[in-house]
Amino acid sequence: MENRYIHFGIVLGLIAAISAGLLGGVNDFTSKVIAENTKKIVNAARIEVLPEASDFKEDEAKEVEGIQYIPGFNDAGEIVGYVASVTEPGYGGDINFVVGINNDAKVTGLNVVTSSETPGLGAKINGKEWQEHWIGKDATYEFNKSVDAFAGATISPRAVYTGVIKALNTYQNEVSK
Repeated sequence: MENRYIHFGIVLGLIAAISAGLLGGVNDFTSKVIAENTKKIVNAARIEVLPEASDFKEDEAKEVEGIQYIPGFNDAGEIVGYVASVTEPGYGGDINFVVGINNDAKVTGLNVVTSSETPGLGAKINGKEWQEHWIGKDATYEFNKSVDAFAGATISPRAVYTGVIKALNTYQNEVSK
């Protein structure tokens, strides 16, 4: 009777060891694929806001005043601008977005990554049409409530505006030098 328990214990131990080995191998394989896919998604989002760039080098990123600037390079290896990751407090919480800035210190694109703004009001900052309205703006642009905001919602658009202008000014004063 005791031999049966020892036998079952050994069999279960072998099954557990084989399963752990298989799971470890699968994890190693899938973690590399997941990391590659995540990099592709992040690069696609960066290319969306800085379309002149084909590659981004995170190891050359600069962080200034809480904004991370990642340089974008064209196919010839020249810096064509930066993608700035910005966080500003909105009405419903933090608004996280990326803004592309070219070498002329103008916005090349804007993408709101996350926000908790009021649906139907402040959440309109997530719309592509509103985000595209920032393309070509520079640090001299002044907020215009009738153009930049929505009826009943000025806090969210003003927060994005504040972050964009802060990113542009910091780029001009610190990053591009």
